[in-house]
Amino acid sequence: MKLIFFPKKCRYLFLLVGFFFFGVRPVFADENFNVSLSSTYTVSENGNTSVQQKFTLVNKKATVFAKEYGLEVSTNKLRNVRVFDDHGDVPSNVTVGQNKTTITINFSDAIVGEGKGRSFTIEFDNPDTAVISGNVLEVDVPKLSNISDYSKYDVYLKVPDKFGQPARVTPNSYSLVDASPFLTLHFDNLANQSISALFGQKQIFDYTLRYNLENPTGNIGVIQVALPPDTPQQKMNYVSLDPLPKEMNRDSDGNWIATYEIASEKNLDVYLTGKATVFLEPQPDLVPESPPTPELTASTKYWEADDLQIKQLAQKYKTPREIYDYVVSHLTYDYAKVGGDTIDRLGALGALDAPTNAACQEFTDLFIAIARAAGIPARRLTGFAYTANSRLRPLSLVEDVLHAWPEYYDADKKTWVPIDPTWGNTTGGINYFDQFDFNHLVFAINGSSSTTPYAAGSYKRSSQNTKDVEVKFGEDVPPPQLQIDTEITKDFSLFWPLNQTYSATIANKTGVAWYDLPLEVATDNPQVFVEADRNKLDYLLPFQKRVIHLRTKTKNFWDSYPFTLTLSLSHISSSHELKSGLNPSDFTANPFTAVGLGGGVVFIAVIAGSLLVSRRKR
Repeated sequence: MKLIFFPKKCRYLFLLVGFFFFGVRPVFADENFNVSLSSTYTVSENGNTSVQQKFTLVNKKATVFAKEYGLEVSTNKLRNVRVFDDHGDVPSNVTVGQNKTTITINFSDAIVGEGKGRSFTIEFDNPDTAVISGNVLEVDVPKLSNISDYSKYDVYLKVPDKFGQPARVTPNSYSLVDASPFLTLHFDNLANQSISALFGQKQIFDYTLRYNLENPTGNIGVIQVALPPDTPQQKMNYVSLDPLPKEMNRDSDGNWIATYEIASEKNLDVYLTGKATVFLEPQPDLVPESPPTPELTASTKYWEADDLQIKQLAQKYKTPREIYDYVVSHLTYDYAKVGGDTIDRLGALGALDAPTNAACQEFTDLFIAIARAAGIPARRLTGFAYTANSRLRPLSLVEDVLHAWPEYYDADKKTWVPIDPTWGNTTGGINYFDQFDFNHLVFAINGSSSTTPYAAGSYKRSSQNTKDVEVKFGEDVPPPQLQIDTEITKDFSLFWPLNQTYSATIANKTGVAWYDLPLEVATDNPQVFVEADRNKLDYLLPFQKRVIHLRTKTKNFWDSYPFTLTLSLSHISSSHELKSGLNPSDFTANPFTAVGLGGGVVFIAVIAGSLLVSRRKR
């Protein structure tokens, strides 16, 4: 029999820890033996896992018996390897290679006879089966390489009860026994499925990002950069952003775009530090969902949805799951491709032409193209992905080792669903479709465009080779309370306005985005009426300034009325002393007054002169 670890593929990364995946393949033909396997994974409080594989071989023929057994594990980290049966230790030979461990068993006795059999156990410690990363325990057991060779296969997963109930488990058909100090999950007669179990409710990351901006021209330059945004499954808290941008806005894909002005022939380094909270499930109370725009099913560069070959695949694979399974099985991750300083992006058609030359970009692009051809909105996420084993979970974007993965829009659930076909391929079948994880941190969303905006880590000057992305696990802290500054200024026009208007500038003093904030305006003077151009702010990004337009009306325009304007945003109110109606002071303070007066005088003089000339001619 052979036990094989299947590696993971891609090339985006920063941190490394251990996830270990393996499949089991018997070397004996199933016409000679019935093979059953019972596996027990016991996770310790520090994440080390003791693996016990109990095999039972039963002869199908009277003249055939098992003399030798071999097991190969694609890691050199196994410790405390032992083989034994009911009579004691069984002699074995353990050979450690560069990336594998081979265990060879020679049985000293011969068990002959139809229906006769033997049982033996192979156990070892594996530090990479389970990973404790920050606030999360993650355990992954890949599916068997050939389940048809087994008459029975079940798995026991034992986890210290201090980690609590599992947050998500696939497959979801299992029994659970809570007997201190362990919580045991039993998967009976497991079919051709992998096991993934996550313990924890959320993951906290601390990050420091640097954006290296330059303006080589002789004029003032305007540069826009994408800062890490909120998504349905992640919430951002910017601790500091230095310097603050001139503007902050949100694009149609949900990116947070910061606009900077840079003097001619000058450089500017922008530093962002913050905390990110990643959830397993969408958090509509924290971050509202944004429905897809029509362009997210369009064909574009790298996502050639209108190509005949892509359309034919979309006719065959019509659901997101079918498309995911096809991409995972059709492409092969090329570890050699990601060893250089740059990686050529092949796009969906290029991935089909060279299926063995794929990195995470190709897995992502092919899924998006087929999904869009099938009428399913899809887009690309780029950012940081935490991996404990870069062989199993590779990262493929060159700049500061980033990662790319797709997401599609589930019209029934009305939510965006992230998936990772790259890691589904490189882990030998771990289910990254039904069960995502806490390890993906979005820096930028590509939907309207297949290339922009660029993620943090991509903003480098030509002569620069710096590490601009640093991410580590952090501690949870209470979120800040809403804090705003409100400034109200009078709107001036070239001529004296018939209706006086004001602009209220609301500045977010926190590094957190706020959504659907109710807005109310009121006055203390019954002679004055104030109307705002909206009754809520749909969003207020970190350190962003939003402008609300106000119009005042009075019962008698020619009279001046002092009044107190109260503006309330959510639970925060501010008062402002203003005057409405015809105010000479406003007239003289208007910077356009002189221009208006001068223009008016000239206009009247021209008209009067024309009348005089006309009269003389008559």
